[in-house]
Amino acid sequence: MSTLIIYGATGYVGRLVARLAVDRGLRPVLAGRDQGRLAALGLDTPVHACALDDPAGLDRLLGDASVLLNLAGPFARTQRPLVDACLRTRTHYLDLSGEAAEFLSVRQRHADLAAAGVMAMPGVGFGVVPTDAMAVHLAHRLPGARRLELSFVTTGRVSRGTLATLTAGMACVGLQRRDGRLVPARAAAETRQVTDGTTRTRVVTNPWRADVVSAAESTNVPDVATFFAVPGPLRLALRAAPAVPWLVGSAVARRARAALLGRLPEGPTAAQLDAGRTLVHGLARDDAGTVVEAALTGPDAYRYSAHTAVELLARTAAGEAPPGFRTPAEVHGPAIALTTPGTALRDLR
Repeated sequence: MSTLIIYGATGYVGRLVARLAVDRGLRPVLAGRDQGRLAALGLDTPVHACALDDPAGLDRLLGDASVLLNLAGPFARTQRPLVDACLRTRTHYLDLSGEAAEFLSVRQRHADLAAAGVMAMPGVGFGVVPTDAMAVHLAHRLPGARRLELSFVTTGRVSRGTLATLTAGMACVGLQRRDGRLVPARAAAETRQVTDGTTRTRVVTNPWRADVVSAAESTNVPDVATFFAVPGPLRLALRAAPAVPWLVGSAVARRARAALLGRLPEGPTAAQLDAGRTLVHGLARDDAGTVVEAALTGPDAYRYSAHTAVELLARTAAGEAPPGFRTPAEVHGPAIALTTPGTALRDLR
């Protein structure tokens, strides 16, 4: 069997993925920048230290690899050098990114990827897999859909990395898709009520989600809007941030944010992961006013990400890897979202 590489295995999510991959018998090479931290993982599988600014070292790492799974954030910095290395070595590429800018960066390289026979599939965790699956599921139910609304709700603790990404981007203009084009959008600009069939939850515009790229790729639906549930104080902060960007982007604000985040636990405990839950809600509408709606429920988002990342790593290594930029449900269909234990999909109308 050709070599599988997990880069970024020492991070919070990286450790969850690495352990699950080993438990499934995949025996990947665990890679990252720090040999000591890799060895300290204590998993019965090879480790290999390599920096991202060492192209020759990355080429050696990927020399006989069939697929690389990148878990090292922030992906805005790690994607390019690793995709470059995958192109040079003809290695398939996966990552856990979930923001529109990161998907656009990979999508722009579709022609080079296809010519090299390399598949690049960002978003193989909770950030995209269930919403992409929901988009394809609804598009199958309503082939003439004109608009998709995709929302997610998470119950449970979040990691330092997740909080750092969210707070750093609060003042940034994001994107939504209108008439097949990406247009600027602000966080919390619109509000919706979504349901799992029993409980209703308030969600607001999430303009950074990769779904405005991935769902369009998977379904060709021209309008895609994305939403998420956040606590009331954070909704107010999201609305206020564009008016006072220095509160988020100044050097003082960055230092204060780093100090505060540094005091938090790296991520949820095992008990907190067990208690966490997720909901992905989807609604599609056509020009005649026909509406279809569904809800996908599942375990904690980090557990979800670990399972889908390992599942897609195994499938890609087995040859399910059409060249070019691809999305999870485009290649594997909406059933990919149900491969994580504890997930269920329910049509609401």
